[in-house]
Amino acid sequence: MGIHFANAAKDELNEACEWFQTQQPGLGSRFRNEVRKATLQIARTPLLFPIELGEVRRYVMASFSYTLRYSLQGNEVWIMTVSHQHRRPDYWVDRIPNP
Repeated sequence: MGIHFANAAKDELNEACEWFQTQQPGLGSRFRNEVRKATLQIARTPLLFPIELGEVRRYVMASFSYTLRYSLQGNEVWIMTVSHQHRRPDYWVDRIPNP
């Protein structure tokens, strides 16, 4: 199953990596690696993770306070958000595609 990041999710990932890197050298790379592991797990078992809204599922990262929200489109996983778990909880809702 292929994995794709929405442009907004790519931006969120890059911003988070940059912020973590400023906090501690190497932490940004560690965060990016954890996101990579999460996306591989999602690709292997996409239906395992709970539905949050409509067809959007969520993967809660264990090592960082971030959530990946994604939807399935055919044989593709589309990562919609890389979001902090305690900031602006519903900001991403307008990213859900209309049927």
